[in-house]
Amino acid sequence: MIALADCNNFYVSCERVFKPWLNEKPVIVLSNNDGCAIARSNEAKRLGIKMGAPYYQVKELCQKNRVSVFSSNYELYGDMSKRVVSILMRFTSEAEIYSIDESFLKLDQIHNPIKVARKMRETVLKWTGIPISVGIGPTKTLAKMANRMAKKKDSGCLAVRESEKSLLGSVKVREVWGIGRRIEEKLKRIGILTALDLINAPAPIIRKVGGVHLERTQKELQGRQCISIEQIPEPKKNVCCSRSFGRAVTDLEELEEAVANHAVRATQKIRKEESLTYGLQVFIMTNGFSKDPQYSNSKTIGFDEPSDDPIRILSTAKELLRSIYRKGYSYKKAGVLLLNLRTRDQDQGLLFRDHYDEKRNRFVKALESIKNTYGTSSTFLAAQGIDRPWDMKRQRRSPRYTTDWNEIPVIGSSLDPS
Repeated sequence: MIALADCNNFYVSCERVFKPWLNEKPVIVLSNNDGCAIARSNEAKRLGIKMGAPYYQVKELCQKNRVSVFSSNYELYGDMSKRVVSILMRFTSEAEIYSIDESFLKLDQIHNPIKVARKMRETVLKWTGIPISVGIGPTKTLAKMANRMAKKKDSGCLAVRESEKSLLGSVKVREVWGIGRRIEEKLKRIGILTALDLINAPAPIIRKVGGVHLERTQKELQGRQCISIEQIPEPKKNVCCSRSFGRAVTDLEELEEAVANHAVRATQKIRKEESLTYGLQVFIMTNGFSKDPQYSNSKTIGFDEPSDDPIRILSTAKELLRSIYRKGYSYKKAGVLLLNLRTRDQDQGLLFRDHYDEKRNRFVKALESIKNTYGTSSTFLAAQGIDRPWDMKRQRRSPRYTTDWNEIPVIGSSLDPS
């Protein structure tokens, strides 16, 4: 059996851990630059606030109903996610971290998986304060379906097998993991409306409608494992790091700082995967919704020698930026894309490699060691800037309670604004 543990309204739950007076009250969390609602409590959903709704459209509704609104606090959410995963790993020897709030767990040789799921849920809630739902099934697709149903149950746990026709008949085909709107429309045309209909349909017809991917989904619903648990995810082929600015940027120096930060963050990602990049792209763009003059451009370069050196990638990114920058425009977004990634063991290397590279590598490793010990903001390159007035807007961000010494909660202090 396979279990899917999913944190309920994860971003909202993280905020409520340190603000318990928000339990059972409407709460939403906004996207970058406080743009759209990307997490909503059940109470906020009942008010009619839709996923992805622009905040300016629901601002009056939030004020009228005293909805608590927060900017995204990615530092807090990332740390809480790691804590939840560390607890889940106590219940299994094989797991796949599917997303920041979802993990697949293999439950081999467990006679009572529901009992284990309840214990899992109880432990995570007690140790972190985060409520989770656990769905169990013989395949990942059935576990995903079970999890969706478990969120509606008081117990928060549910197991679904391929033989439970009444349950499968109540699930609309669009609610099946991996089926999008276009495939749903095609299935409707041939009378397939539920998960049970999909299970019973002839395989050749399913392959004709959605190819091997839909046929694989059908087999998963029939209880045949086609999607394995990936303990070690496949290395990425490309890595992109970009972000909209908190305000319009016109100055080249500020753009350079932003691109430098994106380059360093992207390089950190590939270094964790022990990958090297064979190419680099930098792009900039103005705000397409503004009436100001529009301009966007990008430039790509291939490296003669693959690299994971943040200093080299940063300096090259700044050169590319200077070649596409144009005065007189208000820029909204910039980004860096590392291309054609390959793992380090695939690198043939150069016969006459400069010893300077080894010195640079030791220096970069020393910076990483300091960051790992004292936090991501403990060291940075001068090109990344200090004040960063262009950084994304997070005016409603809560304190980073678990990752910043200056923002940890103090015992005896009053956190409740009331």
